[in-house]
Amino acid sequence: MTNIIKAIAATLILTSCAQETNYKIDGSAEGIKDGTKVFLQEISNQNQLVNIDTSIVKSGKFSFDPAEVENPDLNLITVEGINGNIIFVSENETLKIKADKDSIVASNVKGGEENNFFKTYFDEVMGSNKERQRIQQEGMAAMREGDTSRVDAIRSEMQDINENSVTKRMKMIDNHTESNISVLILSDLLGSRLIDATKAEEKFNSLSEKVRNSEKGKKLGEMIAKAKASEIAATLPEIGNMAPKFSAPTPDGGELALSDAMGKYTIVDFWASWCKPCRLENPNVVNIYNKYHDLGLNIISVSLDKPDNKQAWTNAIAKDKMDWHHVSNLMFWNEPVAKKYGVSAIPATFLLDAEGKIIDKNLRGEDLEVKIASLLGQS
Repeated sequence: MTNIIKAIAATLILTSCAQETNYKIDGSAEGIKDGTKVFLQEISNQNQLVNIDTSIVKSGKFSFDPAEVENPDLNLITVEGINGNIIFVSENETLKIKADKDSIVASNVKGGEENNFFKTYFDEVMGSNKERQRIQQEGMAAMREGDTSRVDAIRSEMQDINENSVTKRMKMIDNHTESNISVLILSDLLGSRLIDATKAEEKFNSLSEKVRNSEKGKKLGEMIAKAKASEIAATLPEIGNMAPKFSAPTPDGGELALSDAMGKYTIVDFWASWCKPCRLENPNVVNIYNKYHDLGLNIISVSLDKPDNKQAWTNAIAKDKMDWHHVSNLMFWNEPVAKKYGVSAIPATFLLDAEGKIIDKNLRGEDLEVKIASLLGQS
């Protein structure tokens, strides 16, 4: 579970109903002293609580009139002097919130479809977690007793619980492709490793364009891309194995294969025009190339520049005087060549021999020059 879901599990009971058009919050605070501050908050990208607005309890009531939201997201109500939060979904409805001063988890939210969907998801999370806890306790008891057959049965049961939970959540996403809550569900599935990056990507692509292009949607897209790169990296050959073959577009619109760029020794260099560490390293690579190219060193640089950013890519090549082979699909972290090599951070380099075998990787600065010099007889 993500930190957000853990927080929800500790602090929230949700129900949903009314349908209106503007995002408003009408709150009741029976038993809470007049003059008490009530805070409307959101969760930042760094998982920090950020205040949106403050209200004051008056005659047992409080209210907020926030700006309409383009993309519903998780918001919180915090009451001064009371531990815990009421977590709900911001949506362009009039939300009715009843704050319970004695048990904030007993607070009640009535809203629209997004809150109703979120409660469905929340209930599934709580239910499956309760089952997991029960199975884990039984498993520990079986292990203490040395009952290996029971332990095996419990492991199978745990797997069934996980598979059933994933199936339920996937169906929720299928039925709510226009909801930002689906992004939360998918992020939780991927973050808890209940699904792999390929499945996450397939489900992500089924979401509406608006949801995918929302701030949370874009971050999920980046999360999936990095997860895919990491998964591929785990299966990549180690030093001593052959480098993955590839072919990709050149700046002039042609196509270049790795096999066409090979020298006696070849550096496969992953970079991007927007990557400051890459640009700082480029002068060193240029110096090494100029010094050793005539002795058999070739370089093919693979850019992770963003879509529709070809000009920045070609401008950087010219400015940094990178006078060697270049390719890129301009797909950012979805660059197919980078995925083949398991690249999840740049700059990244792979040093190949004449047959295409990886003999070293991620050498930079003086280390790279010392290695090339030793290989080409200049040490």
